[in-house]
Amino acid sequence: MEIVRFIVGAILPYLALMVFIAGMSYRIYVWTKLPSPSITLFPSPPTGAANFLNTVQEALFFKSLFQGDRTLWFFAWSFHALLALIFLGHFRVFANVDGIFFALGMTQEGIKAMSGGVGGAAGVLIMATLLLLLFRRVTLARVREITGPGDYLALLLLLAIIVTGNLMRFGTDHFDLTLTRNYFAGLASFSGVTEAAVLKNNLFLVHMGLSLLLLICIPFSKLLHLGGIFFTHQLIRKN
Repeated sequence: MEIVRFIVGAILPYLALMVFIAGMSYRIYVWTKLPSPSITLFPSPPTGAANFLNTVQEALFFKSLFQGDRTLWFFAWSFHALLALIFLGHFRVFANVDGIFFALGMTQEGIKAMSGGVGGAAGVLIMATLLLLLFRRVTLARVREITGPGDYLALLLLLAIIVTGNLMRFGTDHFDLTLTRNYFAGLASFSGVTEAAVLKNNLFLVHMGLSLLLLICIPFSKLLHLGGIFFTHQLIRKN
């Protein structure tokens, strides 16, 4: 078990970050080299600013999906909004940002209550939303036809990360915030990682390993659609 803790806790974080940066750099390079079509599929906005605004609306509010399928839009947008909220919430785990809340007049007990309430609700809701999206892919024939093994694997990986995260929040094997911050501080300073006490929490180790695997997969899968839309959507609307 010690070798697993060493690989997941001390090696995989650096490896995953390097693969992610290299993969993203390559994808961005490829996107910038895409040829501009002579005929577009959409009416071109009158100005570059309008083109950019349209792209932002697609990225943040899923404008085309809303116009095409309101039910799918509701679940998809809710999932991405909850995912963004959880991602922002994890900044409190990676770094001590409580000073911001103290400046707003909150107490330590208030911060803990907010984190537990908002984070717990978001974890449950995003799990339910993801299960509904997965159920839709399995039951609807028209969606099942365009769904490949990679799509199912990505959804199952996300679901496993969410489930392990919820177990750490609601289960008996709860993670320690201070120990977790110390671990990430050690990663940032390249020191004391192998002795980090939080790595003895097996549930945290699984959650961490799955999250790093997701980070590795992002540049090479459909999970990168948020980044790609800023290139492809602008491209097909150009004159």
